Amino acid sequence: MRLTLHRGVSLAVLASARTEAEHHEDLGCSIQGPASRPVRRAHLALKRQLAALGAERALQEARPLIRWLEETPRYAALCEGQKRRGGRRVLRREVLFPDASRHQPRVLHLRQEQLGLDVPVKRGEWPGISELFATLARGASRAELRTLAANPSIGELISDMAGAGWLVRHEGPIEVPEPGAFFVGHNTVLVAGREARILVDPYFRPMSGIDPPGYPPVQPRDLGPIDAVLITHSHGDHFHLGSLLQLPRDTRIFVPAVERESLFSTNCVLRLTQLGFTRVEPLHWGEERRVGDVIVRALPFHGEQPTDEQGLYPDLFNEGNTWLVRTPGFSAAFFADAGHDSRGHMRAVCDRVRDEGPVDVLFCGVRGFKLKPLFFGFTTLDAFLVDVPQDALTRPQQLMAGPEEALEFGERLGARYVVPCADGGAPWYWREGMGPRYPDYPGEPVSGASTLDENPDADPYPERLEQVYRQRRHGPRALLLRPGEGLRWRGRKAPELVRQPGFLWPFGGPP
Repeated sequence: MRLTLHRGVSLAVLASARTEAEHHEDLGCSIQGPASRPVRRAHLALKRQLAALGAERALQEARPLIRWLEETPRYAALCEGQKRRGGRRVLRREVLFPDASRHQPRVLHLRQEQLGLDVPVKRGEWPGISELFATLARGASRAELRTLAANPSIGELISDMAGAGWLVRHEGPIEVPEPGAFFVGHNTVLVAGREARILVDPYFRPMSGIDPPGYPPVQPRDLGPIDAVLITHSHGDHFHLGSLLQLPRDTRIFVPAVERESLFSTNCVLRLTQLGFTRVEPLHWGEERRVGDVIVRALPFHGEQPTDEQGLYPDLFNEGNTWLVRTPGFSAAFFADAGHDSRGHMRAVCDRVRDEGPVDVLFCGVRGFKLKPLFFGFTTLDAFLVDVPQDALTRPQQLMAGPEEALEFGERLGARYVVPCADGGAPWYWREGMGPRYPDYPGEPVSGASTLDENPDADPYPERLEQVYRQRRHGPRALLLRPGEGLRWRGRKAPELVRQPGFLWPFGGPP
C-alpha cells in the first residue's frame, strides 16, 4: 500500500511562528509575508479609525486621516524625514526594498482545521523536507518512507504525521484530458500536451470536515507527473511555497524576473532555491522555453498595481508575467489579475500575440477590483496603500480586468472561449476570503474576510461572464469550468467538457 498526505492538511513555509499573526505570513507572499509586516502594523491605526468613522465619513476626511497616520510613531519611523511626494511622506528605501536575507525559511507549518504542527527546519534540511512531500504526492511506499526516516528530523516528522492520522492510502492520479486543460481552481490550471504537462500557479487548499464528501479540493496527489510550473506573480494565492513543496525538486519552474526583492515583489528564484529546488528560471517578457512538445512564453503583466495610473515610486511594481502556452493541438493564455497600469494595457499584448496566430482559450480573471485605495487595509492589498498619491486615495481604481475586459481580451487574441478564473470558485477558497460565496457553500470566512455573497466590483460570480457574453452577442464564448473539471480540445469541433468522478460540482448557482 502506498501512502499520501491527507486531503485536509495544508502546508505553509514561514520565516517565524512565534505569534498567531506570523502563522499567516507565508514567506513567498510579497504583500502578506514577513517583509511587509512593518507597513501592515503601521496601518493598523488607520484601519481602526476607518472602522470607527464608517465609509462615508472616512472618504470625506481622507486627506487629514492620511496626514494623521503619517505622523503616528510607527508610520513616521518608516519615513525618510519629512520628504514628500504626491502629497505623501516618502518611505525609506530599505522599507520599500527590504533586505531579502533578513527573512529565511525556518518553519514548516502543517494544519488540519484546528490541529496545527510547527516544524523547525534548518537551512540544509529543506531539500529533505521537499523530497518527503514530493514522494507522498506521488504515493510513498513504506520502504521509501523508511529510507527517508533514516534522517532523524524527517523520521520524527513522519512519526508525527502518522500519529495525527495525516498519512492515508494513495489511490492514484486522475486522468487529465490531452490535449487540453484541467481546472484545479482559483488560478491553478494544468495544461496537457502529448509529451509534457504544465501547471500554472499551483495553490492547493485543504478540505474541511464540513465539505460534501463527494466534492473535495484537488491536491498534488491527484495530478500525476508535472513537467514544468509557471508562476504569474508573487502573491500568496499564485506563488505558494507550501504547494510547490509537494513537487519534485528538479521540476522546471519559470518565474517572473525580479531584479531586487521589494515590498510588492518576491524574488521567487531566491525563495525556491532556499527550499532546494534546482531548476528555477526567471523569464523576462518575450522570452520562451520548450518543455517537451509545449512552448511557454512570458508575456507582459499589466494590472494589479496600487493604482491604475502612476504610483509614488517609479521603480516599485508588483512584477509578474502573463503566459502563453502552445501545444501542437491546443493553446491557452493566462491573464491572472491583469488589466492595465501605468506601463501598458493588456489590449496591446493581445494584439501582438494575435498577429502570430489565434489562441484557443483565454483563462482570465474577471474581478475588476474597483476599489478606493483608502480601504486597501481591509483587503490583502494592505501594503499597496503606501504607493498611492494623495489625490487618488478616494478615487476608485480598476486594478484588474472585469468580465467586459476579459471578453475583449479574448476577442483580440482570436480565442474561441474565455474561462473565468483567479477568484476562488469553491468553498475552500471562499473560507479564506477569496471569491464570492454560493448560497449553499458550507462554513464561514476567516476573520476579517468579506462576508458578502457577491461584490460585483471585486468578487463577482463567474456566471457574470456568461451574462456579459449574452449581451455582447459576438466574440469568444464564456466557458465556466468548476474546480475539478477539464477541457479536452478537439480542434474545430466543440471541446469536450470532462467531469472527474469524485470531483462533481454539487452546488447551485447564484441566487
